[in-house]
Amino acid sequence: MTHPSSSSSPSASASQGAAQHLWLDPCGGMAGDMFLAGLLDLGRPEFVLEDLRELAEALLPGEAQLEATNVLRQGLRATHLSVRTPETDHAPHRGLADLVRRIQACELLDDVAQGRAIAVLEAIAKAEGEVHGKDPSEIHFHEVGAVDTLIDVCGAAYAWQKLGWQHLYVRPPLLGSGTVHCAHGELPVPAPATARLLLGHPVRPGGGAGERVTPTGAAIMAAWGRFEDPPGVQTPQGVGYGAGTKDPGRKEGPANLLRVTWLQADRPAEAAGSRGPIWQLEVNLDDVTPQDLGAAVNGLWDAGALDVWTTSIQMKKLRPGTLLAALVEEADRAAVEAKVFAMTPTFGLRWIATDRRECERRFAEVQVLGETVRIKLRRTPPPQGAPTGTRPWQPFPEFDDLQRVAQAHDLPLWEVRQRALQAFEAQDVLP
Repeated sequence: MTHPSSSSSPSASASQGAAQHLWLDPCGGMAGDMFLAGLLDLGRPEFVLEDLRELAEALLPGEAQLEATNVLRQGLRATHLSVRTPETDHAPHRGLADLVRRIQACELLDDVAQGRAIAVLEAIAKAEGEVHGKDPSEIHFHEVGAVDTLIDVCGAAYAWQKLGWQHLYVRPPLLGSGTVHCAHGELPVPAPATARLLLGHPVRPGGGAGERVTPTGAAIMAAWGRFEDPPGVQTPQGVGYGAGTKDPGRKEGPANLLRVTWLQADRPAEAAGSRGPIWQLEVNLDDVTPQDLGAAVNGLWDAGALDVWTTSIQMKKLRPGTLLAALVEEADRAAVEAKVFAMTPTFGLRWIATDRRECERRFAEVQVLGETVRIKLRRTPPPQGAPTGTRPWQPFPEFDDLQRVAQAHDLPLWEVRQRALQAFEAQDVLP
């Protein structure tokens, strides 16, 4: 018998469907090519250089050349990614609509990945528009719109699609100091667009002369990341280092590196209590078939929604309809929204900010008739303003396991559930 504990082996966690996360440490900087290089440096077979080259060929047939090389940055080995196209040295002035069309035409990127990539570019366009006093649609991307940067953004979205991490956690990035040369001239560090993109997020000023975070790097972190350390107990499964092109000496600050750590959550050991804000998505539908509606529900789950449900409603012209709703965390809004527009004919949707209150959760395992049954444990939060106190753990056997054991031994489901609860109560140690 296995008792609830504060840790478990990676194999045990994987067998329980443990969540996988990515943890960025911009210890020396953050740029789109550094992020891709760090992902390649993880050495995971699901995402390799050939995947990136295939994507570049789909976006820009016959134009892009990608090379990954081992380099040293202040004694640390890292991967440097070189993305070269005929436009690298002389970037054309491209608008947001041009880049979005390229993304939407790329068949390798699924709907969620396209939504993530577009969200990054829209964030850059909005930031540039605020800096220059223009509408985002009027912004010419200059360096950011260069094709090599388009590959950086789409490549990062493609990596997420291939690797399938759940959340992207980000440590506060170093910004650098001094000035940086841009298409508009010599500008202070961080560049104005970078400063806009990182508003409301924790950062670390300094880190040596020069630019440490590019607008593309800032947009990726702001659009996709959670600026917090991963919660609970996590087991690192791999570490990769992405190197920037410049190699400043030790007197000019830390090594120009981004560290990427692949994490596996041993258990969702999150404290009970408030977990907000969170977003509720709502969309009214009266012109979808039951089959298409079911596919849309599954699509929202796949895009990262925490919960999805449907409700029968009455719509205009007395037509019966369906309210499709979901709970979504901030980091997954772009992906979920893209999935709604891709899988339903709606002309619009609603986002409602709300709060949630969660129970503390853990897992245990018991043996029933020689079969393993997982037990989900819940401990409710104290009332608002009340002392924490000691609250009991409440066990809930996993339905899939109960059904498997019931079918294997030709027993009713209720009897297997009762046996599982009795086995749990017989344990000597409770959390």
